[in-house]
Formats: sequence, C-alpha cells, structure tokens
Amino acid sequence: MSQIPEPSAARLASLGTLAEVVFATEDGPPSPDRIRWFIHEFDDFISRTGVRSRLIVGAAMGVVSRLSPLLALRPGPLHRLSSERQVLALERLEKSPAAAALLATKAAMCLVWFEHPEAAAEIGFDGKCMKEGGAS
Repeated sequence: MSQIPEPSAARLASLGTLAEVVFATEDGPPSPDRIRWFIHEFDDFISRTGVRSRLIVGAAMGVVSRLSPLLALRPGPLHRLSSERQVLALERLEKSPAAAALLATKAAMCLVWFEHPEAAAEIGFDGKCMKEGGAS
C-alpha cells in the first residue's frame, strides 16, 4: 500500500478559504472551529479514497484555487484575496467554461460539510420525512 503524502499548507489554506466562501450565510463565514473541523474531516475523507479520486478532486481544487483569481483579475492563490474578491472570483468561475471544476469541488466538500452534527439544524432539517403518510 502506498503512503499518502501529507497535504501542503497551501492546499489546506485553499480548502479553508473555499469552505468560508461556499458555506457562508447572511451572518458571514462559518466559525473558525467549524472550518478547522471541516479541513480535518475533508482531508481524512479524501485520504481514504482511491488514487484516481484523489487526483480528480485535487485537480479540480487546483483549478478553482488558481484559475478563479485570474478571472477576478488578481493572480495568485484564492486564499490570498480579500473576501469580496474571493466571492467575485468564484462567481466568475461558475459562469466560465471551467465551471465543472467548481461543481466537482463543491460536491466533494458538501459530502463532508453536511456530516457535521450542527448541519441538520442549519438547514432546518428536523429528521422527519417531508411527505406525510406512507409511500404511495
């Protein structure tokens, strides 16, 4: 079994930045504790996938982190931009031909983000089925 390399500090910073922007609400970004939890859990999740999955998610995250700032006319990694520029960069990427990279990144992130114990309450899920009665 091959040894999985430790994630770089830049990758972890980009992941935290993406979580802050993607999961922000009207009240602002998630708490630093939640971001730290997410980074740890996401890294653990990805480390348990196959090599192909790690490469695909890593490549998509790389595109998001490196291309989106260029679309906001600010070269460099996403985590070095101001909050406003980060949002602008991701909005522009979402409308670009490279939007699939952002979609793939968000999808992978959501798999972990919504596992947090507070996630159900945040989205108003009460644990009950939306349809009353049984299946028809």
